[in-house]
Amino acid sequence: MINKGFISTIVDDGKKAIVIPQEANGTTTFSLVIPYFLLECLETNMPVVYAAFDDNTGIVLARLDGEWNHKIYKTLTIEGVTHMTDTLTADNGITATGGISSAGGGNVQVQGDITLTGSISASGNVNTNSDVTANGISLSQHTHGGVQNGSFDTQKPK
Repeated sequence: MINKGFISTIVDDGKKAIVIPQEANGTTTFSLVIPYFLLECLETNMPVVYAAFDDNTGIVLARLDGEWNHKIYKTLTIEGVTHMTDTLTADNGITATGGISSAGGGNVQVQGDITLTGSISASGNVNTNSDVTANGISLSQHTHGGVQNGSFDTQKPK
């Protein structure tokens, strides 16, 4: 039966809830499953809709305010195109097997180190407030030997 009620208790490590039916007569439901999209989204005394069955199983269907915390737990697999209008934040990294692009002139910002296997190509300037090192030679601190006046070439940087 589908009914309305209020969360009494969150149990089983947040995976189930006990509900006080709207027509409370001092009873509560047995433990109802909380679906993945409502995990960590329910609180005590929150109004919910739930389904309870004769075999003492059931599930919380929704919050009555229609909200959720926009969290998805475990793995999210997206097939096809997904459009985001704001920000994507990842606490433990993002893995892209097909590449990441920023169309329309958007920026990609990274705070932290980047380890890259492959080449970098840039159609614009490359700027740094620090140094660039290639094969152990500093771009800002290297020296040239064999410097002479006139049209002579210098030796390779050291």
